Amino acid sequence: MPCWICRGEDLTLVRKGTRLEDLAAANFRVTDADYGRTGDIFRCQSCGFYQCSDFADVLQLYEKMDDLTYEETSSARSLQARKTLSTIGKFRASGRLLDVGAGSGILVGEAIKQGYQAEGIEPSKYLQSMAKKKDLPVCLGVLSEKEPEAKYDIVTLIDVIEHVSNPVELLSRIRHVLHPQGVAVVVTPDVGSFAARLLGWKWWHFRYAHIGYFDRKTFLLAIKNAGLRPIHVSRPTWYFSCDYLIERLATYIPTIAKLPLPSFIRNLIIPLNLFDSILVVCGRREATSEE
Repeated sequence: MPCWICRGEDLTLVRKGTRLEDLAAANFRVTDADYGRTGDIFRCQSCGFYQCSDFADVLQLYEKMDDLTYEETSSARSLQARKTLSTIGKFRASGRLLDVGAGSGILVGEAIKQGYQAEGIEPSKYLQSMAKKKDLPVCLGVLSEKEPEAKYDIVTLIDVIEHVSNPVELLSRIRHVLHPQGVAVVVTPDVGSFAARLLGWKWWHFRYAHIGYFDRKTFLLAIKNAGLRPIHVSRPTWYFSCDYLIERLATYIPTIAKLPLPSFIRNLIIPLNLFDSILVVCGRREATSEE
């Protein structure tokens, strides 16, 4: 299988995976904490992109995936969505917004509160049903190639592109539905970051659900190959409840889970920026007459 970014055919196995006998939808939960366990990882010798070529067809697992913890951490995720929207607001303070891989509609709901005409699309039947229960406009499925009824002023793709085997195609579809003056906001983990290099294969973003691993170079190359151009590049801050963070840290330091912290501290939401994710705001690199 060629490289998913540059189509190069010289790929080298750099890590033998810890592949399960029977890969299940549960392994692809957003909140999965089985860090350091992946499929076989290959590195493209042309552009340096890392991909799990054997996991090219995982959409059906996402369709079947449920995630109870995702909704339980909605307070922190809502704050994260508001911070993302504050970045978007510097470029587009209003308009039609599409969230691709919308989960249970948290960003969509926050965007509607801020006056955006927002909607989302999500492949997980479970997460889409959660959005429906909240009466949020999130439809079931993936972004298609068909012509939209109207172009979008903003398209968001937050921590999604590392889950797909067609990243350039997905970005091209986003370009297709984007208004000529619109912006796309794309976020993904950075395999070239200090945190990733420090932890090696134990880095928290090495897990079954992540089948493509970008650094700044390959991320910007994918954006370019999709006909988009970067306008703004930054390192986003994430937000976690203290309880959730302790649970994740226990993967590395088991004794931390035994800390006798009072409940009010465990429920505190903590901002955390380890500079191991990249946020890119981009526009269409060109606008042709037929579009």
